[in-house]
Amino acid sequence: MRLVKLTEKSSEKIEGKDKTIFICRCGLSKKFPYCDGSHKRTKDEEDNKLYIYDENNRIEI
Repeated sequence: MRLVKLTEKSSEKIEGKDKTIFICRCGLSKKFPYCDGSHKRTKDEEDNKLYIYDENNRIEI
């Protein structure tokens, strides 16, 4: 098992010649490394607090 701390709450936009892609930076995307909008679940997180996410829930540690 591995615990990874991710602090970003948005995706990274990469514009290519033919298309634009969004890269996941929150770690919650089911299409990782591509963003699926899951970072929206993090918008009300408080800074300097640790949260654990599962399929449907968030637990504050």
